[in-house]
Amino acid sequence: DGRSDNAAHHGRVSMTCTALNGCVPAFVKRVPLKRLDRRAVGSAVSKSLFFSAPIRSPRQMSSPAANAATADGAPKKKVLVPVADGTEEIEAVTVIDVLRRAGAEVVVCSVEDDGRVEVTCSRGVRLVADVNVKDVAGRNAPNDWDLIAVPGGMPGAERIADHIKFDAVLKKHFMAGKLMAAICAAPAICFEPKGFLEGYAATAHPAFVDELGGSLLEKNIYADCRVVVDKTVVTSRGPGTALEWALCLVEQLYGQEHCKKIAAPMVVQPANARIRGNLEWRLDEAPLPAE
Repeated sequence: DGRSDNAAHHGRVSMTCTALNGCVPAFVKRVPLKRLDRRAVGSAVSKSLFFSAPIRSPRQMSSPAANAATADGAPKKKVLVPVADGTEEIEAVTVIDVLRRAGAEVVVCSVEDDGRVEVTCSRGVRLVADVNVKDVAGRNAPNDWDLIAVPGGMPGAERIADHIKFDAVLKKHFMAGKLMAAICAAPAICFEPKGFLEGYAATAHPAFVDELGGSLLEKNIYADCRVVVDKTVVTSRGPGTALEWALCLVEQLYGQEHCKKIAAPMVVQPANARIRGNLEWRLDEAPLPAE
């Protein structure tokens, strides 16, 4: 009914969202890949496809999803999502969309220094952010974020990690012990060098997971998982796990029942779903033999 309390942050370590009773795909093991050049990830840009996705400013945000969440009694949560030139667009748009469906006030922030709010993502998709980094950094900037969620993509993750003003925002959030999340290259490029993963279980894109050297050795078994939650740090692997990552963040902010309520109309594939007939397509699964 949308009134459940915030889920406990899973004690120590949990490969999260398994509690959704089949709302998200199961975790899988990967085949180890050789280390790739970090700039090769997301470098294939389609110059012919551009999609402008303007995003409302915080002052204009009164979406049906947000209003519905308020009517249901779910507490309003504030989320900051940084984007940059080279951000992975599937990861960025997915987390923005899903969290807004859940009723969160999501503020999208461009970290580009020239003051612009439009960024060109890793595949040429153009996104229009709500604000520029100068509006969320500095002495008088808001610091009441419930979650900061960093999408991956290259060189977007590097541009976010290297921005001095946004670095201060991230560190202040981390020191306050608040929920923070990263996906794809971002755990290794943005969180690991800043010490945010020291002692935490984490995962990342296969091309970057070997750079998670700060995590405790006994937690390295989680590096191949699709989504990992360790206390207040939530990490994931890439575009293919972005929906699971986003739903997991809904669960962390609003609780399991609200997460299932958001997932149901999105027709998320259950973890234990099996192929029903030989005309159903599923990645890396053979169809049933013809009778």
